[in-house]
Amino acid sequence: MKLKIILMVIIWISIYIVFFQILPGLNEKYHECNIFHEINNQQIHSKVLRKFIDSVNHNYKTISYLNDNGVEETMMFPAKLGDMYDFLNVGDSIIKKENSIYYKVKNKATGRDTSFKLDTKCKDSLK
Repeated sequence: MKLKIILMVIIWISIYIVFFQILPGLNEKYHECNIFHEINNQQIHSKVLRKFIDSVNHNYKTISYLNDNGVEETMMFPAKLGDMYDFLNVGDSIIKKENSIYYKVKNKATGRDTSFKLDTKCKDSLK
């Protein structure tokens, strides 16, 4: 009887560890790798047109800018780039090269450049 109880406790602890400790971490890494690959492939050389909280889309911090073809695009800021969003102002230049995790922001008022790096848990971003 005691052995059955001990085995049940071990099974429940194992289930807890797998479902509440290991799997959420894997999902977070997967999500961060998706963000990394999306941002890594992005190229921007534009000025910030608008800065807003997108209430329709989970209250993401968002900016809009014109792409190279003159079409307005939006960029949502993951928490890892929240400092950059807070730093940006309408009219600032934002530059991001393809295959890079660095953004350069040129402040419209001061002309000063500031760099921001996207840090993720994705192993691909460590290259």
